[in-house]
Order: sequence, then structure tokens, then C-alpha cells
Amino acid sequence: MIATRLRGGLFTAAALALAMPLAACNSGTEEAATGETVSTDTLAAELGDADGLSTISTAMKDTGLAQVFDGSASYTLLAPTDTAFEAVAGAGLDKPENRALLAEVLRDHVLPGAMSGEDIAKAIETSGGPVEMKTMGETAVTFSKDGDALVVKSADGATAKITGKEMLAANGSALPIDTVLRKF
Repeated sequence: MIATRLRGGLFTAAALALAMPLAACNSGTEEAATGETVSTDTLAAELGDADGLSTISTAMKDTGLAQVFDGSASYTLLAPTDTAFEAVAGAGLDKPENRALLAEVLRDHVLPGAMSGEDIAKAIETSGGPVEMKTMGETAVTFSKDGDALVVKSADGATAKITGKEMLAANGSALPIDTVLRKF
């Protein structure tokens, strides 16, 4: 079981997210209790069809992590955009000999439970400041707000803004971010 450290109201966000009914029928989309549109497809399927997220989708397949997002457990993926991956092209994450490093980097972008940006914003508001959570890679990320923007910071200091339209799928969510959460 993944150890999750919840501080400063993130428990509220996690509870809200886990309570958010994610549809399990075959009609294509459903509406969650929050009014958000939720796809009945898996997160892996949603990523495969998403504009601007083809690099993360391919990376998940190449490392075998896409199978996790095809299952029934709920996760939140902090999904670096294609542009974010282009910015770290010199790190060689796309090379087959670096697949283990790529998998490690990707695990640091996965959180247990399905959360929307709204859930995270509410947790920050409830706690009166930043909230922290542990990733599947056992590293801490801290969420905060910069004006209206949601910001996530990794333990090594890499900072990303949540950008674009989030995806809510039958088994989780993906929040596009503008930076890979790893300093190279």
C-alpha cells in the first residue's frame, strides 16, 4: 500500500475526490456530483486521445505504466504536456536505455486517488495554504496557488502550473502541467 502523507486539508480534497462518483457505464461521458464531465473510458484511453499529451501517453506505454491506468484503481496523473517534455529532451528520457529513469520520473507524477483541479483548490483554501501529498514514486509534491493558477512543486524544487483542460476518466484524472517535475 502506498503511504500517503496528507497535511493541511489535503485529506479533504482526497475524500472529495474519492467520493466523486466516476461513471462506469458505456455511454461515453457522465456528470459527476460536482457537475464536471467524466468520461466512462479509462485514463489510459483518455490519454491516448488527448491533444498535447501524446508524449506522456507514449511514455506510459513504453514503461508499462499505461496498464495501471487501464485498471480499476483511481489515480491522479500530473501530466506534462508535449512542450514540457520537449524542454527536457536533452535528458534522454526517450532513449530505450533510460526506460527505468523514465518510469521513475513518471511515478513521481502519479498520485493515489482521483482529484480534480477544483478539489485541490478547495484543499488549499480549506488549509489556508499549501498542501502536500506523496506520489507513487514516494516523493512529496506541494500544491499552492499563484493568483488563480494552481502550482505544484516537487521535492527537488521543480515547479509546474496546471494548464489546459483536465481529464476526468472512469478510473482517475489527468491534470496537464507545463513542466516535467524533475530537475535535470
